[in-house]
Amino acid sequence: MKSFFLGSLFVASCFISISPTAWAQTNAQNVYISAADQDLAIKSIVLVPTTDNVGGIYAKPAEEELRNLLNEDKQWSLSNFPKDLKIKSETLDENPSEVQTVLQSTQSEAALTSKIIRGPRGISITLTLFVGREGLPLLQESLNDYKGFETAEIKNEVRRLFENLKYRMPFRATILSRRGQQVTLNLGSNYGLKPDSRVSVVQIIKINRHPKLKFMVSTEKEVLGRVKLFKVEPFMSFGYVEMEKDPGVIAVGSKVMPDEFVKYSTPITTPSGKVLQDISTRPDKDVAFGEEPTEWLPTMPPQFGKVELMAGFGNYTQNSSLTTPESVSGSNNFAPNILVRGELWLNPEWYMGVHLRQSVFSIDNNQTGSSPSSLNMSVGQYGVNAGYNFLLTNDFFGPKLQIGAGYMTTKFTVDGSTPTTFTSMDYSGFLISLAGQFPLSEEIPVDIGGRFDFYMNPGMSESQDSGSGSDSKINSFSFFMDYKMKTRFKIRGELMIENYSTDFSGATRATSTSHKMTTLFGGVQYLF
Repeated sequence: MKSFFLGSLFVASCFISISPTAWAQTNAQNVYISAADQDLAIKSIVLVPTTDNVGGIYAKPAEEELRNLLNEDKQWSLSNFPKDLKIKSETLDENPSEVQTVLQSTQSEAALTSKIIRGPRGISITLTLFVGREGLPLLQESLNDYKGFETAEIKNEVRRLFENLKYRMPFRATILSRRGQQVTLNLGSNYGLKPDSRVSVVQIIKINRHPKLKFMVSTEKEVLGRVKLFKVEPFMSFGYVEMEKDPGVIAVGSKVMPDEFVKYSTPITTPSGKVLQDISTRPDKDVAFGEEPTEWLPTMPPQFGKVELMAGFGNYTQNSSLTTPESVSGSNNFAPNILVRGELWLNPEWYMGVHLRQSVFSIDNNQTGSSPSSLNMSVGQYGVNAGYNFLLTNDFFGPKLQIGAGYMTTKFTVDGSTPTTFTSMDYSGFLISLAGQFPLSEEIPVDIGGRFDFYMNPGMSESQDSGSGSDSKINSFSFFMDYKMKTRFKIRGELMIENYSTDFSGATRATSTSHKMTTLFGGVQYLF
């Protein structure tokens, strides 16, 4: 009887000692796992061949970088893509059936695609992760209009996009094994974990997708329990279950999320303990707002156009070869000028402009026997133009080239003299302009540029005919520098060089006349 009692006690003690673990393991096998959670159980991933539109210049190094990243990954194993599998990788997000074919033929739970497009504004890179039995895209990371073009730069951007994509996964790790309360997970100090860290174990209940694009928008999770770590390695951690919803519900394959909470600073409270929500009633409001606080609003960038008001001084010289054996010239080295220009932006590409300029000064009359000895002269310039901006980046205020067309009239009006030395002359014609503007750097708010005007068959009219016919030419170009003071104000300096010349046939008074102007302007631009 005593032997029977001792034997029964031994069997009972053995049952008690093993029953929690055995019950947990048995019960864990009966735990309900949602379809969404099963779809996200990624063990192996296949890399679909990368595509580009430049003959593989960027596709090959980008695919090599992704392959290295996946080989280094401690959570996913890389599967080989079958060489004989014919699919259109650039349109997989529109063909779930082809995604299913890729996953089934490679025995993988996920597929990663990448495509690179080089366009006029830069390079665009897109990574897409497909997960699940339905063949739908889960996550997508993209980079648009990237200005770099070196292979090393593209590989760095691909690495960054991959890291961002993986960080957006709705969990960080999975439970690799469980023995009693002790568990192992495939996440370690590389994520910032350390001994005594706590992680939550969750189950993905539902994936909320975009109604059209089908990408994951958010997930619904159920917290199954919590694990406290006692040993942490770079890519692996060991801990024990502190709490769980049901015995054994935390099992191999359960999803892990480190405890990430929003942290706030210590609030300001009243003597009664009430938290002050309105900062304007706090004791330190003067430090935050100052004596006369005003609401801050961001400054809207200019959208409609700009106006320039400039003044300057220049050198003016007029030369005339008379029919008498004499050549005359008049000049002024300090001729004042006022210039007003306006530009209306119809859209980021098309624009219209207006040009107004006026100058008044005097020149010497050095023709023998002619009077008066000094002649008053004025120069008036009026024009309209329209053109197209070729933006070299996606920034309207960045580097750009301009091509335009317009009509310009320049009037040289001079006092009469006896005998006549100089005549008033009006030059006009259609022109084509080419211009460019380039910022020095992102740190220096200075733009430099230039402009060249080509006149097509310009015409000239004269107050007194110097000949029976004339052939006129106009050359005009300028260089400028803009300094950005504020969002809407710039300081501009501009050097303008112009030459107007006419040759007369059947000369009665002069055989040729030329006007040369070199003017240095300075002024402001207002952008609105």
